[in-house]
Amino acid sequence: MPWKSAFFARYGGAFIFPMALVLYDFAAYLTTDMIQPGIIQVVRDFDGDVSLAPLSVSLYMAGGMALQWLLGPLSDRIGRRPVLLTGALVFTLACIATLFTTSFEQFLVARFVQGTSICFISTVGYVTIQEAFEPTKAIKLMSMITSVVLLAPVIGPLSGAALMHFVHWKVIFGVIAAFGFIAWLSLVLAMPETVKKQNAPLRAKAVAQDFYAVFRNRVFLNGAATLALYYIPLMTWVAVSPVILIDTGGMTTAEFAWAQIPVFGALIAANIVMMRFVEDPTDPRYIRRSIPFQLAGLVMLIAGNLLFPHLWLWSVAGTSLYAFGIGLIFSTLYRFTLFSNDLPKGTVSASLNIVVLSTVALAIEGARWLWFSAGGRIPFHMLALVAGGLAVMCLLSLIRRVKQYENAADGPSSLPADH
Repeated sequence: MPWKSAFFARYGGAFIFPMALVLYDFAAYLTTDMIQPGIIQVVRDFDGDVSLAPLSVSLYMAGGMALQWLLGPLSDRIGRRPVLLTGALVFTLACIATLFTTSFEQFLVARFVQGTSICFISTVGYVTIQEAFEPTKAIKLMSMITSVVLLAPVIGPLSGAALMHFVHWKVIFGVIAAFGFIAWLSLVLAMPETVKKQNAPLRAKAVAQDFYAVFRNRVFLNGAATLALYYIPLMTWVAVSPVILIDTGGMTTAEFAWAQIPVFGALIAANIVMMRFVEDPTDPRYIRRSIPFQLAGLVMLIAGNLLFPHLWLWSVAGTSLYAFGIGLIFSTLYRFTLFSNDLPKGTVSASLNIVVLSTVALAIEGARWLWFSAGGRIPFHMLALVAGGLAVMCLLSLIRRVKQYENAADGPSSLPADH
């Protein structure tokens, strides 16, 4: 009908599309965050070994890496819209499939497929936001999306723990599937197309050349390494904390959910500080000021657990302070890395996600081994300390490389306008 076309032409791109992407991203986060308080129960329901619980997260991350090589170049050629719509539908069906799992292996397969949502959201959805709106509005929209999505790790464990008091854990995935379907339907109605379809077919040689060009860029490599290392302490905590706090620490699912609030609340607080009080988030002085928060959090993890080995407070407090420090600069690092060359952004974003997700997936498995086989709490937190320390070194190198890039291009004005 004509009035519908006029309505979505006027409001769809400015409101419905970003909200649909928020809901899709939020639902994808919930598949991990809502089930985390009950993941030990999931393993036990399927007669699995509790040590396998972190696999739910690592396989989700592996799913997020699996299609990066394809989706970025594909969306550069056939358009963002058909690729993202397919992803939202696959995610919804994977959540529905979880309702019918009868073994832990089947559950892990469903988690892997759910993880592919990371490919579609980060490689296609976020890039579309950057392309569909002028720079200032794109920055505000991305800040809003980040703030809303970061609520998932805060309210997800609480709502998941509450629901499991009344319903079976599979119902959680039914609720998330409903969110996914609403997101898909909204995207069908309102998602714009920002890429002109190319007549050239998707050839393996051309795709390989694009990826080769990206991985030759030193600013990209430095930025990707920085982001990947920064993610390790946070994501290993997400994966292993149910074992640490519930199975070993004796917390109830509700207590576990409350213990996660400071960690992800710190990320939200950092994002709000950056949006409201930081005039130029790309200023090297601002970026360097985040480092003391990061290092203090990492040192607290080790010192607190050595001095007070029976208090889980220090694991939560140290991770929370570290999360605040990295939350201050995540969006800046992402833009530095994404705009380090003039190649199609779908391919650049895919390359970044491949590096980050593969690193995180391996780190989670390493953290799981450190916890169960190499001494427990201190070796586990030492991994965070080493990764965070290396991340700081890479960050300082990245600042220098970006400065050189700006100077070579005759100043900051050559960067995207939102820099």
